[in-house]
Amino acid sequence: MFGFGNCGSHGLFGKFAGMHGGMHAGMHGPFGSHGCSSPLSGIDLTDEQLEKLAELKGQAFSKFGHGKVDIVDLYKRLFKELAKPSIDEKQVWNITDEIRGKKSELTDVLVEHLIAFAKILTPEQRTKIKINKIRKLFGIADAFGFDH
Repeated sequence: MFGFGNCGSHGLFGKFAGMHGGMHAGMHGPFGSHGCSSPLSGIDLTDEQLEKLAELKGQAFSKFGHGKVDIVDLYKRLFKELAKPSIDEKQVWNITDEIRGKKSELTDVLVEHLIAFAKILTPEQRTKIKINKIRKLFGIADAFGFDH
């Protein structure tokens, strides 16, 4: 067990969380924390899987970071246009279309990374994630890493 269900070093059990969790206790996952409410709680990941997930996480953050910056810039342009004495509605709608397009691109990137993430896991691990998500939805303790 790699200890993803122990809330990590910043979680419920503080710096002592990793003492029984193995060498990967408290690590953060491909798209976020492996704390108490993580869907990866109790998932035994191999070192190879961890390396692949870390690489995927870096790629995702890079793509999302650039995309989000682009969207912020587009919103700035939009509000600048709306603040002008004379509003060019055609320009406002053009910028709005650009925002929609950029958001659509980010959705595609997200889906691509979710597919790649799922392919790294075994079918059993994907099933465990599904169960963890359901348990979390219903507030069952096992989903929060208290299953050991």
